[in-house]
Amino acid sequence: MFRSLFSLALLCCSLLSFAQQLQQGIEQYKKGRLDAAKTSLKRIKSKSQEYEKAQYYLGRIAFDQNDFSDAIDYFKEAVDEDQDNADYYTWLGNAYGRLTQNSGKIRQGFLAPKIKKNYEKAVKFDSLNLDAHWGLIEYYTQAPAIMGGSWEKAEKSANDILAFNKKEGHRALATVYIRQEETDKAEEQYLKLVALDSQYAISLGTFYQNHQKYDKAFDLFEKLYNRDTENTGALYQIGRTSALSGLKAEDGIKALENYLAVEVKEGTPSHAAANMRLAMIYEKLGNTAKAKALYRASLDEDPTMQLARDGLKRLK
Repeated sequence: MFRSLFSLALLCCSLLSFAQQLQQGIEQYKKGRLDAAKTSLKRIKSKSQEYEKAQYYLGRIAFDQNDFSDAIDYFKEAVDEDQDNADYYTWLGNAYGRLTQNSGKIRQGFLAPKIKKNYEKAVKFDSLNLDAHWGLIEYYTQAPAIMGGSWEKAEKSANDILAFNKKEGHRALATVYIRQEETDKAEEQYLKLVALDSQYAISLGTFYQNHQKYDKAFDLFEKLYNRDTENTGALYQIGRTSALSGLKAEDGIKALENYLAVEVKEGTPSHAAANMRLAMIYEKLGNTAKAKALYRASLDEDPTMQLARDGLKRLK
């Protein structure tokens, strides 16, 4: 009798220990202490209640450390423990996707269907799983038809998102149409997105830049800045549009010089980027000396600014 009670007490202590290890491991993971988190989570043994989540977080750690083979093994173990968990299937699909990117063509043909299979399972168990829907869109728009790629299925996935998340749905449809080179349809989705949330106006303007609809880009960014002169992101984009297009050079120079005169806000381009775009405008104007000086100023602030480095090479 005493021995049985002692064994039960040890079991309870063990279970409590696993719960503590899991909580500690999750907290360490969220703080970015990946190796410490891995040590804590690996102490959790199979057949314990916490084992499933421990495997999931070990998979997340392996993924963050670019060890995608190990991540797959961990996520598969989590799936085996809970075969209805959409997040587990989503991350298993993510891991297969990253492993496929780093594999040869023959192995890619073997791995790719597993990406789609796991995202589809995730959506099956949770129709509102946004990450899984986006995973399917990425797969359907990039995989060849022989491996399950499909514009029709990609558009359906985007419309599925639209049914429960209007903003992400319009963004997803715009992505699908851009990849199909259906620019008018993509623009329509961006306009609907901006109507829902004006914060996406910069994305619409960037779309105009990328598709050489420069008049629309200028018009959009100028309206944004005139409406709110604190919107320095729009100010920078006026200059960027000029640098890319070679149009409205005077306006572009003024916009970028004004941008360089104010402090960079969080989420807006650096002064190094502004100097690089300003250099592009002067290069297009034929002012080589000024362009060189600005490219050098850009690199002085940010030696990784490759476009500035490329500009100097062009002007040698």
